[in-house]
Amino acid sequence: MDGRRLLLGDWTPLVRDGIDVLRAGLVVATVAAALAGDAKAVVALGSATVLALLARVVDLPRAYDVTFVLVLSLHATGEALGWYDAVPWFDRVVHVVLPCLVAPVLYIGLARLEVLPDPRDDTRARHLVGMAVVAFCLGMTVGGLWEVVEYGSDGYLDTALSEGNADTVGDLVADAAGSLLGALLLVAWTRWGWGSVRRVDGVNTYEDTDA
Repeated sequence: MDGRRLLLGDWTPLVRDGIDVLRAGLVVATVAAALAGDAKAVVALGSATVLALLARVVDLPRAYDVTFVLVLSLHATGEALGWYDAVPWFDRVVHVVLPCLVAPVLYIGLARLEVLPDPRDDTRARHLVGMAVVAFCLGMTVGGLWEVVEYGSDGYLDTALSEGNADTVGDLVADAAGSLLGALLLVAWTRWGWGSVRRVDGVNTYEDTDA
């Protein structure tokens, strides 16, 4: 394997690159947590694994993909190891960074399904505003749904993910800030012509670079 393929991927149809190795690590960690009977870790790692696998289906631009999977891994690891409780600022940082990446990722996924305009299409200012609004709403939706997951997990699995109303509201405020940043990131990504393709230069055997 030459240096280009090692760094940029196109290894095999199943494991395309190092990002897929990170995804596999999340799967293994989830299974290990389940075997250990750690419900809290299973919820955190399992949700991160599902999002990481969905991101693979979307064929994100590589910069988005690797950052998204790394942040998911950070979130899941922090939840499983108790960093949210031990490190006061960790919770807020993750609740900003994760929606910042989730919002544009979901937008690109829906664009792949032709539900929304693709960022690589010709867009005018009003289209960029619309993209930003939709991306912000998508990020906030995920943030709100996660709080529902925490509530349900605490009630049925006794996981103690939520620390009360103030914690929930603080998380949602952080989610809003992250979603706004994600919306602006998507607009910038679109405005400067990077589009939504995965972008692997050169000959590719397994990856669809026109996705």
